[in-house]
Amino acid sequence: MQKAKIILCKLLFLLLLSNRIIAQDENYSAPQGLNNWYVEIGGPAIFYSVNYEKYLFRTYSEKLTWTARVGAGYTPFNFDILNTEYLAKNTFVFPFSTTFLKGAGKEKLEFGGGFSLLSEGFATNEIIPHAILGLRVMESNDVCFRLNYVPYWRGGGVMHWVGISIGKNFSFK
Repeated sequence: MQKAKIILCKLLFLLLLSNRIIAQDENYSAPQGLNNWYVEIGGPAIFYSVNYEKYLFRTYSEKLTWTARVGAGYTPFNFDILNTEYLAKNTFVFPFSTTFLKGAGKEKLEFGGGFSLLSEGFATNEIIPHAILGLRVMESNDVCFRLNYVPYWRGGGVMHWVGISIGKNFSFK
């Protein structure tokens, strides 16, 4: 638990310093799409998920963006996570979250939270709350890369987990 507090303090410190970060590439132009789709390994869905994300609000300078996402994942076999957590075969996972993206240019700090709905064959359901702290890179070719630290609360304890995502930014035009 002490490690989680130290990591959280370091990420919050980086967030406060992000106002001072200057982009290296002066010719960078941010993607103009208001939607993202991506595949995530790990993260709030624990095993993997396919996700859709919508920008709910973005400042004119694009230094702050508020997003919401919904995803779906499936575990086709018994999945044991670091010998501490277990997902049974045929478990569906649906992560729902909202995050804030902070920073100018293509690198942005991401922080937020939400919950994941676990359903074992749609017979047994469980809701697991989670937080999201990480880094997002939006390339000018509309490719989105994310690396997140995702602590989630299950069974009276905290599980420390990570998520890696790659996807595409687009707009409905």
